[in-house]
Amino acid sequence: MSLNNDEKEFQRQLRKEIEIPSVVTDRVQAAYRKIENHQVKQEKAHRGAAYWAKTGAKIAGGMAAVLAAAFVFCMFNPVMAKELPVVGNLFAQLQDNVSFFGNFADRATPLVDTTGDVEAADGEQAAEETAEGESSSAYTVKQDGLEISFSQVYANDQAIYLTMTAKSDEPFPDTYMGQTAMGTRPSIQLMTAHEYSFLSASDSAENRAYGNMVYPEGVFLDEHTFSCIMRLELAGEAWDNTEYDRQYDLMRQDVLNEMGVTEEQVKDETEEGNALLEQYLDKVWERTGALEVYRKKIDIPKTFTVHMYICQFMGYDADYHDSYVDGQDVDAGKYFYKGDWAFDIPVTVDSSQTEVLEINETNEAGIGLESVIKTPFELTVNDVYADGSGSDNFMVVLDANGNELPGNDSHGSYNNFTIQDRDISTVDIYILDYILYMDNKSPEKYNNNENKPEEEKWSTFLAANAKYHKTLHF
Repeated sequence: MSLNNDEKEFQRQLRKEIEIPSVVTDRVQAAYRKIENHQVKQEKAHRGAAYWAKTGAKIAGGMAAVLAAAFVFCMFNPVMAKELPVVGNLFAQLQDNVSFFGNFADRATPLVDTTGDVEAADGEQAAEETAEGESSSAYTVKQDGLEISFSQVYANDQAIYLTMTAKSDEPFPDTYMGQTAMGTRPSIQLMTAHEYSFLSASDSAENRAYGNMVYPEGVFLDEHTFSCIMRLELAGEAWDNTEYDRQYDLMRQDVLNEMGVTEEQVKDETEEGNALLEQYLDKVWERTGALEVYRKKIDIPKTFTVHMYICQFMGYDADYHDSYVDGQDVDAGKYFYKGDWAFDIPVTVDSSQTEVLEINETNEAGIGLESVIKTPFELTVNDVYADGSGSDNFMVVLDANGNELPGNDSHGSYNNFTIQDRDISTVDIYILDYILYMDNKSPEKYNNNENKPEEEKWSTFLAANAKYHKTLHF
């Protein structure tokens, strides 16, 4: 397994001797903790400067500040906010303004609380008072002055999509607006854990511990109300990792032995310790991909329950970047609501529009594809590498018009692409050198290729430089 794409770009900037804040130490140590907790699988955080703050926060909270230059300041469109209901059919209102957009409204199931009082016609729950300032029902829980409600759910074989509203007793602080492919979006993160009822306790172990960051895509309806669509990875978590974890620990110890160091030495927060840790992380990441054979896929049932726990709702203040630079504090410029919002959400999987193409091929360089999975909203490309061939690679997928498919803002992996309104009757998949891609990428090359002469098309450059290329038809 190779470094995730944003890590590679970050290291590249280090080599150019650009001044980097001291939070690099925090990022490295957090990456070590991620490895120590078996949270590194064959995933790579998503590409592009527009995603850096999200990816950095996923690896370590402080790292987002280093990448904050990718954000721009902008006020949310008040016209759209006025048209949005507080609860109601949020999919219908939000589905065209998320990175994985599509028609969720006609497929979604409303979450109806059958355990308490009769609910309002628009889906808002009748909450019970449980303590002073707190309330709860099946899908609405209020703690720390913040009421979180889930109102709709849709799921396919790859992911679960939920509509959520958060209402604060006090006005939300002015929030940093991040630039994404869909425009600007409030920079909100949830610290969550979630368990699937069809997984055993050991299979769910990673998700039970609070520490998973979820990046909801949404809007502020007013100064007290944030509404969003939340995406949960499903296919990527339905695995039995028992043997994988055992082999992972053995591999980590082998790396330490080869380096002739101890865990205490690589965790030592000194200049020498950080240098050792960087080497250690590189070696572990390079070898992780070879361990994928020890992960066993678990069949996803038609119906199950998601046990969702949220322990933190966090936003970035509008002056986040300035606060960080001045204070060098990983929590500077952020606001938090903390509690224990817990929900049991019933899920029914819709497989009717999922299409799987089994490829199972590699070229002479050991690079290839295992499968490609298409849902109404996303395309997941599962690549495969022989030992050592996966380092420093990058995947690009073009639609039928030769334009690059955008990535999923809510997905932490490099191989998930949003279909949006694109023509994907034909897709071209290219795997090429990461640095080469970063040196040549630009929006001008991604888009409008159907109108360019052949020598200027993005596909011409990719075909000439790809380590692997595959054309598929749906």
